[in-house]
Amino acid sequence: MWNAISYFETLNGKLKTTKDAYHFCRVSGINGLEEVLANYMVKNAFLAVDDSDDGITIRLGGGYFNRRSIVVYVLKKYKITDMSERETVLTETRSIRNSLISKLLVDANNNSEGLNYLNKERIPYHEVPGYFAAGTAGIYFIITIDEPVNLAYNANDWTT
Repeated sequence: MWNAISYFETLNGKLKTTKDAYHFCRVSGINGLEEVLANYMVKNAFLAVDDSDDGITIRLGGGYFNRRSIVVYVLKKYKITDMSERETVLTETRSIRNSLISKLLVDANNNSEGLNYLNKERIPYHEVPGYFAAGTAGIYFIITIDEPVNLAYNANDWTT
């Protein structure tokens, strides 16, 4: 199983824009963002990953796969009354998103990092809505991994 947390933490330390500027953290969704909020007073920018999303079992080709979603947040604080600064922050976070996705695609195409099951057909992204966390703007995107699962029936698992 591919480890999204360690993968994006490594990317955060290697991407020139985020290295030493964006604090990496784990979260459990946009309604939680626990480690972002816990570090909000001492950090200005965040790369946060949520790998706790629910999944779905799907049939692809002749087999079954567990599709799980990973949500990546790129967030940065700005002066809440300065819409020009907000636009600058959004431009930066969009650029970071593009850099992260381009690296994901290169790694998936090279069958490295365990990304050979990355769903490359669709990678939706959204701007963080409204006045999030009193002056934080950014973007989040969602990737899906379709990992094969063995669903072969085993009669020994059942009692009669």
